[in-house]
Amino acid sequence: MHPQFAEMTPTWFQRAFVYTGSIGEFRYRFAGDREGGVLHTAVYSNVCYELAQDREEQDFPWNEDGVEALKSWLQAKYEAYCARQG
Repeated sequence: MHPQFAEMTPTWFQRAFVYTGSIGEFRYRFAGDREGGVLHTAVYSNVCYELAQDREEQDFPWNEDGVEALKSWLQAKYEAYCARQG
């Protein structure tokens, strides 16, 4: 697992309401819904979230199991992105 994903825990996501990050041109965004207990997650490339046309989104529960599923999903999307870049 990429080191940037490995450090994520339910508490880690309390750092900000919206968090964005990137590994090169692979970009990701998390928006936490504390009341609903959901992490809205998106991956995209090259441009900002608002302009991205290749955006893929998924929601995950904001708990241990949900964060583990989020990390696995994020890793799979990153590997797929890397494979497309050749």
